[in-house]
Amino acid sequence: MPTHKRHPKPSPAPTSCSDRVRRRGGETDLSRRAHTSHANEGTGVTIKVARLARRAIARTPDAPIRIVRIRKENDHTLHFLVTVDLGRSRTTTLTISQTNSLGQIAKAIAGVSEHLSRDPDIAKDQVAALIAAAPGEAATAVEHGGWKEREAYIGPGLRRGRGWNRYVWMGTTAPSVLLAAGTFGGWLHTVAALCAESSYLAFALLVALAGPILAWADLPEGVAFHFAGESTTGKTTTARVAATLDGPPGSHADWRQSDRSFAETTAARCDRVAIFNAAEKAKLKDVSEILPGITHGLVEGGAKKYAAAVKASLPDLRIRSPILSNGNRSGAEIARIAGLSWDEQEAARFITIPVPTREEGGIVDRPKGTGSDYAVDLVKRLEAGMKRHHGKVMGRWLDHVWSNRERVNGLIEAFVATVQPANVYEARIAAKFGLIYATGTIAVDTGFLPWPASLPQHVVTRLYRRALAALQEGCPVEALVALRTALDDPAVFPDIGAARELVLNDARVAGFRFGRAEGDYVAIRQECLGAILGKTTEPAALIGALEEAGVIEAGHGARRGKQLHVRLINRDNGCIVTKPRCLVMKAGALAAFLEAAGRGRAATEDAIVIS
Repeated sequence: MPTHKRHPKPSPAPTSCSDRVRRRGGETDLSRRAHTSHANEGTGVTIKVARLARRAIARTPDAPIRIVRIRKENDHTLHFLVTVDLGRSRTTTLTISQTNSLGQIAKAIAGVSEHLSRDPDIAKDQVAALIAAAPGEAATAVEHGGWKEREAYIGPGLRRGRGWNRYVWMGTTAPSVLLAAGTFGGWLHTVAALCAESSYLAFALLVALAGPILAWADLPEGVAFHFAGESTTGKTTTARVAATLDGPPGSHADWRQSDRSFAETTAARCDRVAIFNAAEKAKLKDVSEILPGITHGLVEGGAKKYAAAVKASLPDLRIRSPILSNGNRSGAEIARIAGLSWDEQEAARFITIPVPTREEGGIVDRPKGTGSDYAVDLVKRLEAGMKRHHGKVMGRWLDHVWSNRERVNGLIEAFVATVQPANVYEARIAAKFGLIYATGTIAVDTGFLPWPASLPQHVVTRLYRRALAALQEGCPVEALVALRTALDDPAVFPDIGAARELVLNDARVAGFRFGRAEGDYVAIRQECLGAILGKTTEPAALIGALEEAGVIEAGHGARRGKQLHVRLINRDNGCIVTKPRCLVMKAGALAAFLEAAGRGRAATEDAIVIS
């Protein structure tokens, strides 16, 4: 019987993990071994192939390919989320339907990875092993951030609350998130702390922080606040401050877009503030659709205008975002220009808050310093702080929101009780301001914001009162009396005729009368209206009544008021104002307005008598 000499097997050279998966001649060691096993054992996934695939691809800490089962939040379809390591700390992800065959899945993965065999059968075996190694329970794939089932907050780089490990973020990461800069501590000292010197900046910051608070508030509808006032008063700065919570100061949107885009922008920011700057820049056609879209769609939690016609391409949108807007005109004025109706329903859903004039200091109404340039310097310091520190806030704030979520409705009720609204309508508005108060109280109580404990109550109450004043229809009788009295006083409204220069010898001068070829006119300096009216009403209410009656002549562009070729000289401080911007009215039209409000005021009467 012949004998065969047995040669001892050479011991294999030690190999590293990276060597085992390195491609050699187009195949990894894993695929070579899998191919040998496949050839010896026949078709199907062998135990050896599965074990090798799981060990080399699925279960090592630096696994090159990982598969997770997911269920999409929007349509509940089942998919595989495949994460592929590209090397050099780079990864890519694929979303593949679970209805696809093993071959189709392998082909998709092979398009981005070299870790699968070139042999289709072996690649299918490897994919089957990867799927077998995946967790059995499907995670929920989230494309729009926010609170999920009121238990977990999910977003790009954000997972808070409880049960967050049951969710996977699948949405796009906005460029603003990638451009975060500075530190949270720097933001507190150079942005948040400075906002305490302005009711409007503080309020805007609280509206932004109210984004994740809104989900816990028992409000029948959402909230939309609109800062209205002349240019260069700081309205855009409020939008920039609010944007720094999760991006650069310029990452806010604006009104210059279609109504569908407006709704999609708001939906993408679910449980975060949606900021829209400069309403005056929007096209009139778009405004006529955007404004009703806000008052009858977004604040109700959805936007369904196009769903019936093109459901697949423009589906219903779910909205849960506080809206912060600004522009040169109030909601009522925007509606009138766009030819829209505007009543209490719209006014309570799109709440206008008047901003002080430039001469009154604009948004800086709580300055710690003095001097004519202090407000300008404050805004410059704030801008410098925002550029250095932004996008580092939301994660820390969510921890406080989750811990204090049960306090929200109690704080809203406390605010409403404090301001004592006169009726159900005012109570409806007060509750929305109460949401901002609740946000501020939680932020200050937890030490999140470096503000005095009384600041949220003071700021929110002040702006609530201003918003109510702006809602008044017409103008209180007392304001009409005050205006008529001022117009009759030559020290308050001197007549300069055709002169081009006025020396302000009296601090009471609130405007002037002048003559042109077209007739006699009255010019009112907006910054002086507060002194004329005293506590009778907010200047915005009187201006609104004058505009509603068509008395005020249109300004240049979208701005309120006209620049007049008159020099105002103040000898006390040496200040000279050339081309002052004033509210300009024909003297006869203004007199007719006062007459239309009643029958005028006789010398023996104490007030204008309303017919």
